[in-house]
Amino acid sequence: MPTCQTKFHGTLSYEPEQVLHIPGGLFGFPQETQFLLLELPSARPMAFLQSIRSSDLCFISLPAQVIQREYRLSLKEQDLKTLGYSAETPPAMGRDVLCLALLTIGERRPSTANLLAPVVIDIAKHRGMQVIMDAPYSHQYPIPASELSHSADQ
Repeated sequence: MPTCQTKFHGTLSYEPEQVLHIPGGLFGFPQETQFLLLELPSARPMAFLQSIRSSDLCFISLPAQVIQREYRLSLKEQDLKTLGYSAETPPAMGRDVLCLALLTIGERRPSTANLLAPVVIDIAKHRGMQVIMDAPYSHQYPIPASELSHSADQ
């Protein structure tokens, strides 16, 4: 069984089918194409995207609809095609795809979520991509500290 060394979660054993493949990498990290999606009971609904390649690289995320209940995924034609969908048969959040907003946790500034460029993961295929949507969302959507502590308490 393969293992992944992490900075915050120790050494993790995983099955190869648990690897989340993001062929194009994440913005700013094109070489990072394989991650483990860590969902820790003590941190739900937060999820961690831990790089298999780089032990120090772990992104904190929340499902976009947890941050903004009315959040709507709006994928461009090429993004739909890359994910294996079409405009006629788009994926449904929660059923077909998981839509994660990457968080920036601020020490001396407010924490924010990137709702403009979510990581969209095909649940069945365990493949995903980060997309930039043509939608009125911000890449620095403010998250009240009470929301983060509430999320961690659930």
